[in-house]
Amino acid sequence: MRYDDPNVAASAIVGIISAILLFVIIVVLQAFFFSAERTEREKKVYTQPNQALQQLDAGQLELLSSYGWVSQTDGVVRIPIERAMELVAAEAR
Repeated sequence: MRYDDPNVAASAIVGIISAILLFVIIVVLQAFFFSAERTEREKKVYTQPNQALQQLDAGQLELLSSYGWVSQTDGVVRIPIERAMELVAAEAR
């Protein structure tokens, strides 16, 4: 054996170990990425209430549950939805 010949067995072992190590590193980094992404999504999207949407919902619920004028000049009024359902059910009988 000459000293300038490459050691094929050692090169193959180093290549296989390097490939396995690279695969493990990629899997670990991808798991870390997905975990960080899930945490950020929960923090930014799910845990912060949208103030404008909450105000809109509250306003709509107020309109659905109160009396008031829709058009005073035309004589159109708004009644609570529960009362409207009672009136419609009474008319159907």
